[in-house]
Amino acid sequence: MIDLSADERARPFAFEGGDVGCLLLHGFTGTPCEMRPIGARLAAAGYTVRAPLLPGHGTRVEDLARAVWEDWYGAALESWHELGTRTRTRAAAGLSMGALLALHLAFDRPREVRAVAALAPAIELASQKSAEMSRWVRWLPPLPRRVGIVPKRGSKIPGVGRATPAYDEIPLRALGSMLALQTRVRSELPRITVPVLVLEGGLDDTISPRAAADVEAALGSAIKSRVRFPRSGHVMTEDVDCELVVDRIERFFAEHATSA
Repeated sequence: MIDLSADERARPFAFEGGDVGCLLLHGFTGTPCEMRPIGARLAAAGYTVRAPLLPGHGTRVEDLARAVWEDWYGAALESWHELGTRTRTRAAAGLSMGALLALHLAFDRPREVRAVAALAPAIELASQKSAEMSRWVRWLPPLPRRVGIVPKRGSKIPGVGRATPAYDEIPLRALGSMLALQTRVRSELPRITVPVLVLEGGLDDTISPRAAADVEAALGSAIKSRVRFPRSGHVMTEDVDCELVVDRIERFFAEHATSA
């Protein structure tokens, strides 16, 4: 992992490059730092890169409790438009929830998005049934912190298990909004026609084992592929196969995102 201070690692980042741009979108409770290995590689290849910090992230978990998926997509779209002023063609890559946002962008802007890399797309969580209650929490009056914000599984010590900054708690209201995004994207998949690369980790215990395959099968894209990294967990960009993951994304974008 690139040597940065804790504060710098939670910030958005950008790399100036040529006339091919790439938007990088981090996951739920995460920060742009988890996308930095991809950004650094694409920048070295001449891409112009933008990786925004999505609303509610990288500050306090209470801020995330006030955010909804439309806020996250709005921030992504703002960076996308800015990228469009500097480049002639653009692609998007996202991790987990960021993958859902990238896929929604491909549906929303089919003439602008040249290709998508969806890493561990969170179309269904491993604990989806237990998370379903969060759909209704967002319609309730504000809840006390002790019931509205819950610890992540196995996150008893802050930062354990992550090489990049991320919250160790989950606001149920924001989770409910992410589930709404899941439903939206699932309905859009058959109408997404841009080239899509789906990547999954064999040791991922955050999303359903069938999530990546379901996304690939439902996509309307004529060009789509799914690659499995058996040794990797959910955050593939900070796991043992990081270099292989980044290599695969770079090759896919070189083939499908760089043409006019």
